[in-house]
Amino acid sequence: MSKPRILCLHGGRSNNDITAIQTQGLQISARVECIFMHAPHTLKHGYPGLDLFSDGPWYTWADSSKSLSDQEDQWDASLKYMAKFCKEHGPFDGVYGFSQGAAIVTNFSSPEIWKERFHMSCCPWKFAILACSGASQYLTIKKGTAVDVPSFHIFGKKDKLLIDGKKIAEYWASSCKVAHTHGRGHEIDARMFAREEEMMVKLNDFLDENLSTKKWGFFPKISMPECYLLGHSFGGTGSKK
Repeated sequence: MSKPRILCLHGGRSNNDITAIQTQGLQISARVECIFMHAPHTLKHGYPGLDLFSDGPWYTWADSSKSLSDQEDQWDASLKYMAKFCKEHGPFDGVYGFSQGAAIVTNFSSPEIWKERFHMSCCPWKFAILACSGASQYLTIKKGTAVDVPSFHIFGKKDKLLIDGKKIAEYWASSCKVAHTHGRGHEIDARMFAREEEMMVKLNDFLDENLSTKKWGFFPKISMPECYLLGHSFGGTGSKK
């Protein structure tokens, strides 16, 4: 039996290498097949500190250093890129997004986007995991209309974007929303599962309920994930040696 598939999206100024570390830290890659996708816009430099874990290149969904008009154009292009990717490689059982990636997941999960704009017959995923959400200023969907998709929200107690992350969480239906706050900042590291036992219980319960196959079980010790790296122009990515 093949594993369920989850689309995994990095944050701004990041790449698939970093998301692979995060999916290990949450042990998502132990339960599902991870499909990684780079954002369409390239940058010269990544988020400070990420060069310790990856040689690049670096990507973003919208470059905050550009003019507001350029940022809006880039975000719109990212939505189009997402639609193309999902039509060619989806549908998926679920989706994972970190920071700016969580924002574009929220945006695309609304019927205003996948249905009305891109004429898709259904949302390309059945549930969403959103970690340290940020970049709420880019959302183009109407406030007050909840995204009716099961969602799991991870906040960081010391995250400088915590308030923004909670703004994004408000777009999701409360009837099928689960949340947990870990003790650190704007991060999901490779050992998160070892420190945050309560969060892992909640997350595995959420996956048990929403995956369309039988329970895969909980693996307390795993190696780096074996998964597909589908990046910019549907190419691959390098990794830090």
